[in-house]
Amino acid sequence: MENEQFILVIADGSKEMDVALKYACARSKKTSRKIMIASFIQPLDVLTTQGVTEIMQNEAREEAEKNIKFASDVVKKSTGELPVINIREGEIIQELKNLINEEKNISVLVLGANVDEKEKNPGPIINSLVSKELSNFRIPIMIVPGNFSNEHISLIS
Repeated sequence: MENEQFILVIADGSKEMDVALKYACARSKKTSRKIMIASFIQPLDVLTTQGVTEIMQNEAREEAEKNIKFASDVVKKSTGELPVINIREGEIIQELKNLINEEKNISVLVLGANVDEKEKNPGPIINSLVSKELSNFRIPIMIVPGNFSNEHISLIS
């Protein structure tokens, strides 16, 4: 794993994640880079009993694991390779920066953008990165519109 280069994709269960994964897989096949999938478990910000907090944390972990499994299956089916998996607990943007700084072989982050005209927002991660954090990353960030078809991805990758 020392000399391998990775394309990082975030498994968050969003509909845009599927397009980001497909694009990353297409790039992986053309560039011989491996795929790394990350999922983040946000800290709970609620005042409740310890039992309820544990249940909520377990549910968040199960959701992260479900997203990772789905993304891993897409990568395996598309590339024939198993991705590297990374699940982190903490604030998403900070943990994303930590992951990228710790894993020096990550060469690009691929994100899918929400294209729902009603929302007028590409997504919380993209919004935060573009508005506040872009200059704090050591790698390029590729933003793929979430409405790209498989055919379009094949043409541009």
